[in-house]
Amino acid sequence: MNRTVALLSAVLFATLTAPAAATAAKVTPEATRYQPYTKAAFDAAKGTQRVLFFAASWCPNCRAADADIAGNIARVPAGVTIFKTDYDKEGALKKQYGITYQHTFVLVDKDGKALKKWAGGKLDQILTNTRK
Repeated sequence: MNRTVALLSAVLFATLTAPAAATAAKVTPEATRYQPYTKAAFDAAKGTQRVLFFAASWCPNCRAADADIAGNIARVPAGVTIFKTDYDKEGALKKQYGITYQHTFVLVDKDGKALKKWAGGKLDQILTNTRK
């Protein structure tokens, strides 16, 4: 009897929580506004204002900016995509945009050309530099 009750309880729990789990697994529009850099994702966001954030895991200012962006993602307007770009691994991008130190941001146009470049800051500076 106890096994039957336990089994039925487990099935009922799984049935009731499955829709919530499926909803939680969906990617929200906000989640796509701040994402790790990949060439494919960068190219797919061509119709948005794209910002490359050159960050290093060992950089305390980068970690603070990362936390600020991630914690305030709802403030990033639709049409802006921020790519967290690994400063230590993306040598070709660093060369392309003349990046010489971490915690640098680059706003690029639809063709990938730099429109603005700035060092330091958090989400407020990104929002200021992407205002039309």
